[in-house]
Amino acid sequence: MSDPNGGRGLDHLIEQNATELAFLDAYGARDEAPELVLEEIARRLRRLDARVSEREVRACGLHVVAKSDGCHLTWASARLPLVPSDLEQPGMREGRLNKERNNANVVVVGWTHEVRRFFDRAVEHEGSGSA
Repeated sequence: MSDPNGGRGLDHLIEQNATELAFLDAYGARDEAPELVLEEIARRLRRLDARVSEREVRACGLHVVAKSDGCHLTWASARLPLVPSDLEQPGMREGRLNKERNNANVVVVGWTHEVRRFFDRAVEHEGSGSA
């Protein structure tokens, strides 16, 4: 959107630089409102025909519940495409991947670049039929 003086405006500047500033997440992602994070998660998981309610999203083997301390994710699927460090990214807390790599749990507290990439990978994995 342009401003009246011919510039493109602050929204455009932020959008343009969002990917260039992702490195700032490494310095500690701030916690965001769980409801807002859940909205973003639901948007990503809609490609998997997600069932969405006010505080919960379900799609394939993914189950996300918004609670006061963040969005609690459980992902159960045959051979998840994860390693433990995938659940220890900025915007995530308390990540656990079981030894068999068929069950993961994490609390998502911010919508960071790493969290977006995590959900994109989940959609790719579940949508490819490799679950």
